[in-house]
Amino acid sequence: MVQRFSITLTQLSYFAECAKTLNMTEASQELHIAQSAVSTAINQLEKALGAPLFVRQHSKGLVLTPAGEGLLHETREIFGRITDAVESIQAGQREVRGTIVIACFQTIAPFLLPQLLQRLGERYPELSVDVIEGDHEESIDALRSGRAEVALNYDLTKSEGVRAEIIGEARPHVIVGTGHRLARRKKISLNELTDDSLVLLDLPDSREYFLDMLRIAGITPSVRYRSTSYETVRSMVAMGLGFSILNQRPRIRETYTGERTTILEISDAVPTLHVAVSTLARSRMTAKAAAVTEAVREILAEAGAE
Repeated sequence: MVQRFSITLTQLSYFAECAKTLNMTEASQELHIAQSAVSTAINQLEKALGAPLFVRQHSKGLVLTPAGEGLLHETREIFGRITDAVESIQAGQREVRGTIVIACFQTIAPFLLPQLLQRLGERYPELSVDVIEGDHEESIDALRSGRAEVALNYDLTKSEGVRAEIIGEARPHVIVGTGHRLARRKKISLNELTDDSLVLLDLPDSREYFLDMLRIAGITPSVRYRSTSYETVRSMVAMGLGFSILNQRPRIRETYTGERTTILEISDAVPTLHVAVSTLARSRMTAKAAAVTEAVREILAEAGAE
């Protein structure tokens, strides 16, 4: 249960200024507000506490009562702690240290996270990184709920209240087993797969992206198998159970089954997914988030240059 107080920091700040000057007129001038506002705040504070804080002497100004002296001591401690907390938070926004939580789209994670964690560890030894993996919506939910500071995602959908910076792209490709009739080709048109069964990477938003791509090409997809696992999809394709469309490209052709897949480029004009670093739009990007963004950009640029 959240405890509610009948006094405010504004009232305490007015009280502290009055205690400093022992004159309401001078206090109001220092605070750049009307004297009536200061007087009202002090009266409300005294009413809330049930004790007078000042003795008003019209010719000599104000004198602190014992209750006022006690409150002044506590007020200085309160403002000191608040100042320390604010300065600590502001320093944390400027320094790459402490802990950052990254939410990452699960099919991007194996290709990006290991290199990212290694690079951040070498570059920022005082930075600790925690990771939350999930689909697109799960990563955005982690960001919105405050469980994650940064999300690494594809730009599959627009998310209200989220600032997304595009830092790379992942062009789709077809994969088939090595025994497929088109396996020796380097590039194909999607309509050449009209009669083939599809092994679908079945993740929210991703599935619509792949199915819409085929429909636009004039193909009514015949989904034979579905999986939320990138490697399961690759293994099924390697065993000759159908073709699939993916975006990330592993450096090895072999799958967990020991069988291999072949990558075929798509000659059609197809939508490319972009890799985005997302943060909350209402928050200023911290130095930690900026460090993650820069490291991801570097890794993707190096991969594209190979």
